[in-house]
Parts: sequence; C-alpha cells; structure tokens
Amino acid sequence: MLIFSNYSKSFENIHISQPVVDINLEDTNKIIVRYPKFKRITHLILSFDAENLFLNSKSAYGYSFNFEEVLSNIENQTQNGYFVVGVTSNKSRKKQYNPYPRTQNINHAVEHLNSLINIYVPSILSDYDVDVNSVKKIVMGASMGGLMSLKTSILFPYFDNVFSFSPAFWFGFPDFISDLNNLNKNLFCNLSVGTNEGGVFGDSVSNIFPSEWNLDFSNNDSFYLSGVREVNKAIQAQNIKTNFLEISGGEHNEHTWVCLLYTSDAADE
Repeated sequence: MLIFSNYSKSFENIHISQPVVDINLEDTNKIIVRYPKFKRITHLILSFDAENLFLNSKSAYGYSFNFEEVLSNIENQTQNGYFVVGVTSNKSRKKQYNPYPRTQNINHAVEHLNSLINIYVPSILSDYDVDVNSVKKIVMGASMGGLMSLKTSILFPYFDNVFSFSPAFWFGFPDFISDLNNLNKNLFCNLSVGTNEGGVFGDSVSNIFPSEWNLDFSNNDSFYLSGVREVNKAIQAQNIKTNFLEISGGEHNEHTWVCLLYTSDAADE
C-alpha cells in the first residue's frame, strides 16, 4: 500500500507518495494524486513527468502546467470531475521513458508501464474509491512523456483520450511511426508541437540523426516540426479522431504545451 502526504499547503486536494522503487533501474519515482473538491469523479488522467503539473517551484525547469487551475476552471464550467494519477520522472528518464530502445536488453519503459497500469493505478483507485469502469480515461505526457502517452494508448487500448505534447519521436523513429498503426481506432488523439522547439537537440540535427530519415533537416526547428507532422499523418491515416495543434513561436516547455489543453474539447468527449 502506498503512503501519501500533502503535496503542498496550497492544495489540500493533492497528495504525493513516498518514493516507489523501480527495481530494474535502481531508481525511484513518486506518484502524485489529485482529486476534485466538489464534483463526483468522471475522468481519470494518467500523467507522466508529474513534477511539472502543478507548481513552477516544484517543476524540473521552472515551468508547470498550472494543472490545478486548468482542471478547476473546467470543473467550474462543466459537470466533470478529474482524478489525476501522475508519476514523476527520475535520473533514469531516458531509459524509463523510451519504449523503443535500440540497444538495451530490457525495455524499461514497458516494464514501468506494466507496473503503473497493473499494480499502482488499481491500488490508488481502490484506496480513493474510484470505479475505473465508470470514468473516461485519459493519458498525457510531454516530450519523452508524449512518446510514453502514445505507447500507453497502444499497449492499454481502453484509454479514451491521449494528449501527446511534442512527442520525442526520434527515440523510436521510424519504428514508432509504424507502431502507431496499433492505436485503438476509437481513441481521441490530441497532438501538439511548437515551431521553435529545436533547441532541445544542442547540436545540429544533421550531425545527430541518419540523413536517410525522410524529415526536414534544414534546421533543428523544422526537424522537430516535420517529425511530429509525421506522427500526425500516421495517426490521421487510420481515421482516428485527432486534434492537431501547431503553435507558432511555441518552445519546448509547459507554457507552450498547456495551449493544447485550452483548445481541445477532448476532455468532454
């Protein structure tokens, strides 16, 4: 049984667990739970990189989704009530959040997902008396978390909606694109990318990735944009209902990614 404590004095409805050990990686994660104050629970959200959800002061790079404000605003305007299970990342993120490893023998990302979905999430829902069969199920993540959110939708097709913010497609390219054919055709897919996200690569992409990849190598921003466009093309080719947002001037951070939450009605689907 997980032991939770208050996440912050600012939010009485948000709790955080003690560290949960990933035995294969010899690293830990924490799980953050948020429940609606005044509404019955209608939606379950599973989120990656949960340290970036609620407070700038607790986030990895000083930006957050201000998720409590986002969800409270929606709850005030609808009959929806959102229960969030968010898992924080750790120093092993590049292994734990990469479901398409090219070299390692163990797929740590899939092992991580299996533990979350089959052990920790059911335990938490039981403790908080949430009936998983009576709620809409959403999975979300950004960058490598965006890659994970789509992989989660493939492996566990009972999710109704997915939010993938600027998925780090290059970790699994091109196999990742092919794997999108395995998405649940009834999924509502929300996908976004900013036009100024190329700074994440550090070096020129032409020095990092194979030139035979059929992507725009003219500059780093165009490379990122062209890759996520390929993701969108692969999803829409299956006639999956999709909300795709290209954000002009958008950079690789939560200030950009939150735009998708405000422009999508998927949470009401």
